[in-house]
Amino acid sequence: MGILKQAFVVCVGVLVYSRLQRLFEPKLPTNFGGTWHPDFQKVAEVFRHNVESGLEKGAAFSVYYKGKPVIDVWGGYADIDSGRKWEKDTTTCVFSCTKGVAAVVLAKLVDSGALNYSMPVHHYWPEFAQNGKDNITVEMLISHQGGLVYLDEPLSIYDYKNNREKWTSTLAKQKPAWPPGEHFGYHALTFGLYVDELIQRVDKQGRDTATIFKEEIADKFDIDFSMNTPAHESYRAARLVPRTKYQLLLDSFVYTRYLKSIYRIVFEPESLMTRSLKPVAELEATALLNNPKVREVTVSSSSGTGTARGLAKLYGILTNGGSHDGNQLLSRDRLEQLMKPVKYGYDHVFQTGEYTSFGLGTIFRNNPWGELTVGHTGHGGQVSVGDMNNQLGIAYITNHLTINGIGEDPRYVALETALYDVMRQLSDKK
Repeated sequence: MGILKQAFVVCVGVLVYSRLQRLFEPKLPTNFGGTWHPDFQKVAEVFRHNVESGLEKGAAFSVYYKGKPVIDVWGGYADIDSGRKWEKDTTTCVFSCTKGVAAVVLAKLVDSGALNYSMPVHHYWPEFAQNGKDNITVEMLISHQGGLVYLDEPLSIYDYKNNREKWTSTLAKQKPAWPPGEHFGYHALTFGLYVDELIQRVDKQGRDTATIFKEEIADKFDIDFSMNTPAHESYRAARLVPRTKYQLLLDSFVYTRYLKSIYRIVFEPESLMTRSLKPVAELEATALLNNPKVREVTVSSSSGTGTARGLAKLYGILTNGGSHDGNQLLSRDRLEQLMKPVKYGYDHVFQTGEYTSFGLGTIFRNNPWGELTVGHTGHGGQVSVGDMNNQLGIAYITNHLTINGIGEDPRYVALETALYDVMRQLSDKK
């Protein structure tokens, strides 16, 4: 049988499987709630339609405009099997959107004088200078230039809890995959491992990333987000629903850009991309993140947990001058730095052939008008970005995960399109 025929047979099989699976899904009442400014009703209606049509099985969407909330909607189920509805205070793991929040923590440390983007990492962490890493600056580390995309000796989440010496020494002795600065490529999971260690070392009180974020940002600005899922907050967290292998295969034919990635994962176990996904055993499979013990550990690549409202508010503050209710989150200088790309071109790790733009812990993507927004997207369809040109903070979060992790999930795209249609109408009224 030829390759095309095989692909056709596989697609038909996956489609049949998906249809049968839907037949046996529990039939639950439609759940939709939220608030919105009348000008943004069209966007709320799109979200409601997604929920009522079954396209959206569990999510929240929030927007801040000029520092004020204009949309805060949620719907579907936090746990379909138990019938637990998604509610106003439901949280979920936002995966790589966590990186964008970590970038804000880093920027705050720079503002305080505890950290300098231009300094070598070993200035703050002497042991880091091993095996050709002595020239890696903080900027290079957080803009994915360091070549530290995998670990030769994989770690366990429980090493972080019970064997900190092993944890830190493994990170410090790792040899880069390329001469630092020669390439750049997405550090999918190791980003957080190194950033969290750096943050704890430069903080004068020795606080970890989760504590600094809580005390310096979340509590002061009333932002419903955490860099992990504290045990006492687990009751609010939605149960993650990863895609089955069959669904991922079907997704890959819809989002063809992922075909190469799936091929590498299956057939090239030693590729940089495949190895970049395996530095911590408990983070290899999404389903393992439903374990509260795993979720308690902060890995600022993926462990962030909160509401869409919390993320949208954070980016809404940043796009409104960095202040809220008289409190300054970041200085103007830091805001300007965060909003500028550091590296752009073709990713050496994922090698999708598509143009990528990294900042100081952030990524950049275009809004529907072709203007740059800054923040981070995340596995499964998560999006959290700030649009400086239009003073928007935007966040979409979901526990029903797709293959899409770069902001092109149709659930989000429909909302984003409606949002910018409204923004154009508001602009035309001026």
